[in-house]
Amino acid sequence: MKRRQLLKLAPAALAVGAAPALAVEESQIIALFRRHQELVDQAEAYGSGTTALDDEDADEIMDRLFYNEIFQIKDEIMATPCQTPREFAAKVIVATCRGEVIPDWDEGELFKEARALVA
Repeated sequence: MKRRQLLKLAPAALAVGAAPALAVEESQIIALFRRHQELVDQAEAYGSGTTALDDEDADEIMDRLFYNEIFQIKDEIMATPCQTPREFAAKVIVATCRGEVIPDWDEGELFKEARALVA
């Protein structure tokens, strides 16, 4: 194909590429994962940006503002069976606190599901 022919096709190719992609609805796990990560980010920012946590009630403040909901979301994510590798990856991030903690091999929900997936 000659260069002129390619140039003539370019506008048509761009028009096709500009067509809006079909919206894909997020799964429950992914939607919860996004909220979980948003709260974790907010908690980290709040914890490093305030002196209110110097008091004895710092844990209570953080629980009320962030961690009660974070733990509730984590429980819901872990209780929902994965349907895709993406959902399992989200569970790994949540269950390991972004790689900071390794769940128990025998009792951890993450490894129970992992073993079931590869059985």
